[in-house]
Amino acid sequence: MKNSKTVTRTLIAALIAIIIAASSATIVSTVKAGAVSYEGSASSHQSQKSEGYQLLEKTTKLNQFAKAYYFKATGKTSNGYDWTYKADQTNVKVKCKYDFDTHKYTFKMTGTSYGLNHFTLKYKVSDKKWESVKMTLFVDKDKNIMRTA
Repeated sequence: MKNSKTVTRTLIAALIAIIIAASSATIVSTVKAGAVSYEGSASSHQSQKSEGYQLLEKTTKLNQFAKAYYFKATGKTSNGYDWTYKADQTNVKVKCKYDFDTHKYTFKMTGTSYGLNHFTLKYKVSDKKWESVKMTLFVDKDKNIMRTA
């Protein structure tokens, strides 16, 4: 009698082990995993950082990095045009093209070194009237520029 209880317990334990193994195998086979579907942080993967982002050559928009920031304005004086600027840093270079036919200024600002610059652009809209535009320009470590305000 003692022997038959031991055999019965052993058979039941084996049967339970088979059921557990079969259900585990079924669960594992239904779960899909792959490295391709990983959507973790790309902070250490430069190739993932640059995918889908193309730095612009130029922009006229706020809060958008580019190699150059452009500002356009209109004004006409007897001499054609006149402009200047005031900045609290020396990390921005400014160039101006003036179209004498349309009387339009096109200012091109590029970054020369890292930093934040509080900037006031002044240009003449008539012989006696100056227009002032305040800007905050940020230049990143790669000399890309962005107007933030």
